[in-house]
Amino acid sequence: MPSVQVGLKLIARGKPVRAKDVMSFIITGSNASSAEAAASAAFPPDDVLRSDSDLKPDIDYYLHKQILPPVERLCAPIQLTNITRLAECLGLDTSKYRVSSGAAGGAAGTENDTLQPLDSQVSDAVRFANSVPLLLSCLTPGCGHPFTFRSLDADPSSVSAGGITCPVSTCGNALRNISVVAQVERQIRSLLSRYYEGWLVCDDPSCGNRTRQISVYGHRCLGSRGLGQGCMGKMRWEVSEKAVWNQLVLWERTFDVERAKEKMKSGAKMEEGGDTEKVGVLAEINRERFETVRGVVKGYLDKSGRQWVDMGTLFGFMGR
Repeated sequence: MPSVQVGLKLIARGKPVRAKDVMSFIITGSNASSAEAAASAAFPPDDVLRSDSDLKPDIDYYLHKQILPPVERLCAPIQLTNITRLAECLGLDTSKYRVSSGAAGGAAGTENDTLQPLDSQVSDAVRFANSVPLLLSCLTPGCGHPFTFRSLDADPSSVSAGGITCPVSTCGNALRNISVVAQVERQIRSLLSRYYEGWLVCDDPSCGNRTRQISVYGHRCLGSRGLGQGCMGKMRWEVSEKAVWNQLVLWERTFDVERAKEKMKSGAKMEEGGDTEKVGVLAEINRERFETVRGVVKGYLDKSGRQWVDMGTLFGFMGR
């Protein structure tokens, strides 16, 4: 042990060392995370801090033994983080962590065993594959036609100088902005209600188990009869926090005028009938209306803790 090696060095110098003495030491050199090599390279702090000393602390050893383990435990609740990514951020060799993660996860591995790109680096087609576009209804008496509204650049024919219009040819009336705000608010609350209900479903299609209770076996499915037999699937959230976040981001982008203009400048393909100049004019005319609706969605996004990590709370114990 390092403390024993330091004690032996002090005894060799004629200094008294007794049982239960606190031995301070610093691991020096480059030990490649080897416990035996690190023990022999342990020296008293005074030896390392001398101005004429050639001893240097083993930075990799402390990153591997002292920094990485607590950081891994603290960051465990954060999604899409694993020991491989944390080791890479600390500048450590990630090959050994990839091997250990793969061995722990089995042949197939798990979702957390692989490095995944950030949501901002994923294409919209992939990121919002399971999200649904905004559903609006025309509240004109005698109409009541429901329709989907994707965005100004994706569907410019559904927007006029008066706002979002009903696609029915016999109607064509513009929806009042207060009506659009109310319908967006209702759909957001409905989505959040489904999330807070906390339903879990089995990922095995042949099982179909659906419950609001997590068993003592964690995410293991107990089967339709609750006996823990006949099913090897895992219980997943029916509406996960990531699904809620992506859905809100999609609806927020639906009314993002600047994003629509940027997509036009970059030559993004629009649906048939779209005209770049026409869309640019409609964007400026409806800017205030769209920003009002967008502000409603953004208000819910700002309340979510998914977009930021409070480092003061995460490392608050260090200030005690």
